[in-house]
Amino acid sequence: METAGRRWTRIPLATGPVWLLGALLIPLGHRLASLPWWGRGTAGALVVPAVVAAAMVTALAHGPAPVHRAVPMCRTAVGRWAWAVMVFCGGTVGLAAGAGARRAGALDTGGPLSRAALCGVPYALVAALFITGVAVRVVSGVALLGVVAYGTAVTHKARQTAEVRALMTGTSLVRRELVLPDPPAGYRLDEGNGELADDNFRVRYVYTGAGRERPDVVFAVRRDPGAHARGGRRDGRITESVRTRGDGSGSIVLTRHRDGLRLTVTAHGAARPDAVDRGELRRMLRKARTAGDGQVLRALRPPVT
Repeated sequence: METAGRRWTRIPLATGPVWLLGALLIPLGHRLASLPWWGRGTAGALVVPAVVAAAMVTALAHGPAPVHRAVPMCRTAVGRWAWAVMVFCGGTVGLAAGAGARRAGALDTGGPLSRAALCGVPYALVAALFITGVAVRVVSGVALLGVVAYGTAVTHKARQTAEVRALMTGTSLVRRELVLPDPPAGYRLDEGNGELADDNFRVRYVYTGAGRERPDVVFAVRRDPGAHARGGRRDGRITESVRTRGDGSGSIVLTRHRDGLRLTVTAHGAARPDAVDRGELRRMLRKARTAGDGQVLRALRPPVT
């Protein structure tokens, strides 16, 4: 019977060669794809990855000799090829997640040597999933899932931040001034119909609750021209007014000045006094806070149909 110590000794023997292949072939392929003699990069972007993939799968299937002792499925030629393909595909997913985190600035990979060493880690973690033993599979699985989840999350966040930054090129408002409240009770954000202008950020909330229809509610942020006269201080007072629209209907407008901004909530067509919950409108002004990138994009970017 094989002892536990001998089983654990086989782990680095089975994963070490896999790590080495990833640490050697992936950086080499990246360098080849970026060479200027590939023209405009089309050939480098298509041919080199295909060659690297074929080379690594072949090397995995024929190279790491100790694997067949630790991985039952590698004791046959077909099983070894299947194992090689799965290790390459799974490791590439983990590598892509890590590369996304690095581009987002959330992962410091150090110099060229440490980056090369890290390139082999996802492939070694995937290879460890096939080694006999519950403990090693659990540890490697948790580590791999952590890498993929973290890399995917920070990459998504970085893309959202870049998209919001691009949308803000036409406004004088700064990022912290894009504030939003939670929707009023029974309302939802009218996604994709917001507006970000030179000095104005505006979104609309539409009623989706039960019972009779309620008027649309518009929340707007604008630079406050009177902030300098008030010394730029926070002003928690909320003022209310009723305006008559061109069609004769009335609109309730609540206003609050805060940190050089004028926040307004407008309930369009609120002719009856009980048409809207004024307490909810006041809560919107009091609780408005800097919106997350996802909130800003939901308000401004048309939803995908």
